[in-house]
Amino acid sequence: MSARVPLSRVFLLLPLTLLPTGCGEAPRQDQGPAGATRVPPPASEVTPEAVTPEAAPEQAPVEPQVVPANGNGFRLEWSTEPSPPPLNGEFSVRFRLLGEDGAPLAAELSSLRVDADMPAHGHGMNVAPTLTEENGWVEATPLLFHMPGAWELYVDRTEGALTERAQVPFEVR
Repeated sequence: MSARVPLSRVFLLLPLTLLPTGCGEAPRQDQGPAGATRVPPPASEVTPEAVTPEAAPEQAPVEPQVVPANGNGFRLEWSTEPSPPPLNGEFSVRFRLLGEDGAPLAAELSSLRVDADMPAHGHGMNVAPTLTEENGWVEATPLLFHMPGAWELYVDRTEGALTERAQVPFEVR
């Protein structure tokens, strides 16, 4: 025999089963006054007019960053486009080499090599970038981080028997 539940209890419990539980989700940060939750429209319903400056802030141009090479023979001034590099999407890196005094160093493209690696996985990229130079800046393109995780971008400069490396870590998601 099955137990019968009075119909009045079913109607009392029914609204509770329809409430979202948020199971497995992070706490919402978009609660308005008195705990009321704002629910954004589905992406398919968002129109350009619906996007406000608060929702989509202007992206400031990314300033180049500087890291030292492992032998301190140069510093690498660099930036990526787009920034940050996307997961499984092509990007480029623009860089120049700087001396101790911050002045740009002249470097032949044939003395430079750009690559990237996932040290924890023991593999690199599936593409080989081409280097071009314009006004003292070198651009390497295409680069591709084809899986999420910790990557390192390498810029090597070889002079005679000496190769120095500047490396830049990335966490790709």
